[in-house]
Amino acid sequence: MFKKLLAVLLVAVMVFSLAACKTDDGKDKTPSPSPSPSDVPTEEPDNKPTEPTGQLTIGNTTELTGDWVPYWQNNAADYDINNFVNGYGTVDMTKDGQYLVNETVVDNHEIVENEDGSKTYIWTIKQDLTYKDGTPITAKDYVANVLFWSSSQIKALGARNTYGYSFVGYDEFSTGEAKEFTGVRLLDDYKFSVTVKAEELPYYFELPMFSVGPFNLAYWTDENVEIKDDGNGAYFSDNFTADNYKDKIEAARFGTSDYPSSGPYYIESYDASTKVAVLKVNDKYKGNYEGQKPLIETLIYKSVTSQTALDELETGQVDLLTGMGGGDEINAGHDLVGKGGFSYSSYPRSGYGKLNIVCDFGPTQFIEVRHALAHLLDRNDFARTFTGGYGSVVNGPYGEAMWFYQETKAELNEKLNQYSYSLEDAIKVLEEGGWTLNSEGGEYTEGIRYKEVDGELMPLILNWGSSENNPVSELLVVKLQNNPDVAAAGMKIEQTILTWEELLNYLYRDASKGDKYGVPTFHLFNLASGFTPVYDRQFEYTLDEELIALGYNSNFIRDQELYDLAKNMVLTNDDDEFKQNFVDFIARWNYLLPDIPLYSNIYHDFYNDKLKDWDPNDLMELADIILYAYVEE
Repeated sequence: MFKKLLAVLLVAVMVFSLAACKTDDGKDKTPSPSPSPSDVPTEEPDNKPTEPTGQLTIGNTTELTGDWVPYWQNNAADYDINNFVNGYGTVDMTKDGQYLVNETVVDNHEIVENEDGSKTYIWTIKQDLTYKDGTPITAKDYVANVLFWSSSQIKALGARNTYGYSFVGYDEFSTGEAKEFTGVRLLDDYKFSVTVKAEELPYYFELPMFSVGPFNLAYWTDENVEIKDDGNGAYFSDNFTADNYKDKIEAARFGTSDYPSSGPYYIESYDASTKVAVLKVNDKYKGNYEGQKPLIETLIYKSVTSQTALDELETGQVDLLTGMGGGDEINAGHDLVGKGGFSYSSYPRSGYGKLNIVCDFGPTQFIEVRHALAHLLDRNDFARTFTGGYGSVVNGPYGEAMWFYQETKAELNEKLNQYSYSLEDAIKVLEEGGWTLNSEGGEYTEGIRYKEVDGELMPLILNWGSSENNPVSELLVVKLQNNPDVAAAGMKIEQTILTWEELLNYLYRDASKGDKYGVPTFHLFNLASGFTPVYDRQFEYTLDEELIALGYNSNFIRDQELYDLAKNMVLTNDDDEFKQNFVDFIARWNYLLPDIPLYSNIYHDFYNDKLKDWDPNDLMELADIILYAYVEE
């Protein structure tokens, strides 16, 4: 399950969407959702509690790691926990994906258009906000959030330090060249400001770009580290160094009951052996943008497998399964609903399952190999088989639920290569690309094709890293790896089954986890991605080698035109211009084919009837949806 995070900043959105991609396990979408029997009542029932009560056990097919903080290598389950315990952003999101100023947090705000083309938001927060332990939340907490996750100190400890990427002064501050972050100002105890660079404006998704949430600096360091501002920008006291606080920061990443929650829940406990987290209501939480507070007292968040998830729901070991997308599991879920005692909700997905292609080494660096691979997989059959009719094929990085795709669908269908299944076309593009030799350098007739690259013969063998216990991987073995036409085309695909942690290490070439991970090894990974309402792809296709080293651009594709189109897509305030920019970007992406889209589908949530007012969509985080639900024991 990939659930979208309301980012406190554009860059945070990019970080989350990067790391929260997951192995495809059947959680995707379809163009026409099935009717849901779990309609939300139009009137409040008499038995709806006014105070938190009851317990809900949530099952997720992605295992928790215990590392909740989204600046290292985490997964979608970890982000769920992060969202439960962090709140009070200056900007929030409605159920239909509209961003607005969070009036629970913000007392007032001012927007200043600067002469140099930059723009400043001045935020004044309310004076009654606290963390779970009663510690007051002040403007320093908001400023500390930007400074900490933009600092050279945190980068030195292996974290992504791109939080304030769009703010004036980021480049100098993030590298340690400047002590002060000029685009971030601490104005008084409850007032601060952030300024976005002129070159990042206009920005189609402006409001969330200026959003900031609180951060308890003392928890990560101690009371000796201070935030200061002498009039030129906010900065840390000199005692904040990587060496001084390495151990403290490393431990803070995995905090549980001591974590300073500003969200609707706090972590009561986490069992690393069973991957189970227990969360309790934060009674200091004042609610979301409309004051909505949680009505479920206890949440138990546990790992399940795709094979056993519905059995655990039926036997009461879990109460809620979210984001189920495989046809077999959906049909089994419907059968369970038919027995009574259970319900479901369905909703289109803003994302897609994909075969992630690494584009900077081996055969997949060549576009003809990527095109041939697409022609050797019957994607319509794959989507139909996997989703059981609850999904469809897309031809770019988007989902059927996205409004700008729906409004440009006709034009895209005319422009995009569908990469229809064809052995003949696969062979043709390979031969045109120079894959015409055998292992001896002679003319190819059968077996594995070769191509001369830099004076050496390169075999057409693709190494595929797949996750364990993954139904999408299992189907890819049948539909692609063992497809006789793959061999007939002169290609071979070799599968290596990895743990989720290993897969991410290889995907991001994270040598800090071991030297072997830093070496390009796999050409293919089957993953799934979801998109926030802030659709900005420039980080995913960045040419900045430092950002790539931090884990962005996991395709390792370096195409100037693609990056320019991604960046230009969002540099507008006009709806029509944004849609046309989207079409142009998708067309280039479709030609380069850094991923092979596998399916986009209709998510299904299945749950015990004790769960009431469950009204999900793929725009909202799990933590936001839960706020409006309750249980009847």
